[in-house]
Amino acid sequence: MNDKTFQEKFNQAREFKKQGNLSNAMSLYSELYEQLIRDAFEHTGGSTGLAIDDKEKVDKYLTGDNLACTILNNMGVIWAETGNKEGAKKYFKLSINLTPRDLDYQNPIIGLKELD
Repeated sequence: MNDKTFQEKFNQAREFKKQGNLSNAMSLYSELYEQLIRDAFEHTGGSTGLAIDDKEKVDKYLTGDNLACTILNNMGVIWAETGNKEGAKKYFKLSINLTPRDLDYQNPIIGLKELD
């Protein structure tokens, strides 16, 4: 992955969100998350099907830093802002599951609680 391009897209998605252009922000965040998944499969030598072993390896790769959990949290926030509670819950839960164990990242936990 070209990190500069990834960072530029991440910054653009954040800017779209600030401007209220939630559709474009969501599109970019989705694209970034899909790239992380592809990178994880490439890194782990994953197969074309998603076996349990592959999922565990991919999840371990994705929890290596805070990129996946941050992107997923941002997607949850967008869903919440558009009134889609179920979509927001889904992405907040995914964010929590992919938060690195040593990272105190409360945003998705707070987002999930605020939906209740």
